[in-house]
Amino acid sequence: MPMSFPATAWRRRSGAAAVVSLGLVVTLGAPGLAQTPPGAGHLSPVALTVAGGVDPGAAAGQSLNLRRGWTAEVWANVPGARRLAWTPDGRLLVSTGATGTVMALTPAAGGQGPAVTTLISGLNHPQGLDIATRHGRHILVVGDRTRIVAWDYANGAVSRQRVIVDGLPSGGHDRITPVIRGDQVFYNLGSLTNDDPVDRTATTPERATIRRAGLDGTGDRLVATGVRNGSGLDLAPDGTLWASINQADNQPYPFRDDTGQYGELVPSYINENPVDQVARITAGTELGWPYCVPDTTGREHLTDLGYVAQPLRNPDGAILDCSTVDRTALGLPAHSAPLGFAFTHDSALPRSLSNGALITSHGSWNRTPPREPSVVYSAWDNRKRTLTPPQDLVTGFQNPDGTRWGRSVDAIPGPDGALYVSDDAAGLVYRLAPPRG
Repeated sequence: MPMSFPATAWRRRSGAAAVVSLGLVVTLGAPGLAQTPPGAGHLSPVALTVAGGVDPGAAAGQSLNLRRGWTAEVWANVPGARRLAWTPDGRLLVSTGATGTVMALTPAAGGQGPAVTTLISGLNHPQGLDIATRHGRHILVVGDRTRIVAWDYANGAVSRQRVIVDGLPSGGHDRITPVIRGDQVFYNLGSLTNDDPVDRTATTPERATIRRAGLDGTGDRLVATGVRNGSGLDLAPDGTLWASINQADNQPYPFRDDTGQYGELVPSYINENPVDQVARITAGTELGWPYCVPDTTGREHLTDLGYVAQPLRNPDGAILDCSTVDRTALGLPAHSAPLGFAFTHDSALPRSLSNGALITSHGSWNRTPPREPSVVYSAWDNRKRTLTPPQDLVTGFQNPDGTRWGRSVDAIPGPDGALYVSDDAAGLVYRLAPPRG
């Protein structure tokens, strides 16, 4: 039987999300180079155990770096495991991307791995999942590459399929994450390109945006622009929408200083810039891409960041005045690729992790050395209504030579107070449990 828990404690993502790699940043003296945020480290290797009936695959004999007293278990086999969401009846749903399915994991007793069944098949490229309760019914919403689809959910089964949004563009960063607030579904529409303005000027609908539509499919409209790839979306304790954002690669040096490097591709700058972003999203938010890039100059903790004009796309700020762009609340190490993002309020996690956000990074694809996959935790400042510099929570997917045996995608709290992490490279879901007592 699936585990049960009080309806008052249930949130569709259980209030958790993963965070980004906080690898060492080398400061070379040039402006705009990111600094290492405080609180990094304090992790130690924990050998992965294996739940009964589960094949550990690439995780066999491996360890994850966790905080003192935590345990780590290979909990389930799910090839291509991407995004996670808990159901009201205690099942963990897992999207599988290219596999085209949403799987349901029903926890088992006695140290066994969960029963893994196919909840939905025949999808195009399912990614983000969200569940809400409306008029006594549980509604599952899935982002499926070029559309957003909803079903009624009850007792481990879905019914009454309907399409909320259809005809969205594919290619590039087309991994859709829906988030439900009231009767509205907010979703990201990532860019096709690395930094080509065509995504903003010659596509319909405009890409690199956050949009919203009614749960009934009406009123699809633009919310935020210049959001290159805001694939991590969730609702903060104050009810506002936040996004974790993958910034562009290979950006030219944007400072007119005595280095004489303005407009050039400078490896030391590219390795650490532009930082990935975490930002509050409200109606009319503009985050600048590809005309403005986050500027970390003088911002040691990577908070409340302004912008500098991108030399090739927006020389001298003629196209977009970067001083008018909405500030980035929190910078994450460049090329982290934050995918999972979940607030933890109302979750059963330990108090030290129960009022903030989990940010899960997939790791870099072209940085030298590679930025590692990870999960970090960023505490919420109730007074300022913002997130604070993150601290490492889970690392260890990457070997010292930069090769990887796994890549974290999403991390959310479970109703049992543990943290559940998906890994699309190893095709696994991990259960990470805090110390008892």
